[in-house]
Amino acid sequence: MKDYAKVVMCFDFGTKKIGICVGETVTGASQLLHIVYNDKNLLLNLKKIFDEWRPDLCIVGMPPKPKDNFYIAVKDFIQNIEESFNVTVITSNETLSSQLVPKDISANSKDSFSAKIIFEGWFNSRDE
Repeated sequence: MKDYAKVVMCFDFGTKKIGICVGETVTGASQLLHIVYNDKNLLLNLKKIFDEWRPDLCIVGMPPKPKDNFYIAVKDFIQNIEESFNVTVITSNETLSSQLVPKDISANSKDSFSAKIIFEGWFNSRDE
């Protein structure tokens, strides 16, 4: 039986804005999506994206030693996604994801490019 491509949505979480990319699990191809602002409209804006892409899995970048406030905010974000969109969310190490963004990437795409780096790190470390 052949594996089929699963859609993975990856997030570079920030307290002000969140970068997003969507990837697939067979080839590892990924595409940058627009950032969303971490504000009162967050779930409404995410719903539009989830309705379009219908991910099978979500990944949220997590630093190895997050500060307490950041950790609480990320956990709340993960819980909101799981409860609102009925999808599994895992975390993946985001060490150096922001530093690996090419200098010529536009300011509006940097966070989503970080999400792409997080996705690629997760994809390349899988045992499948």
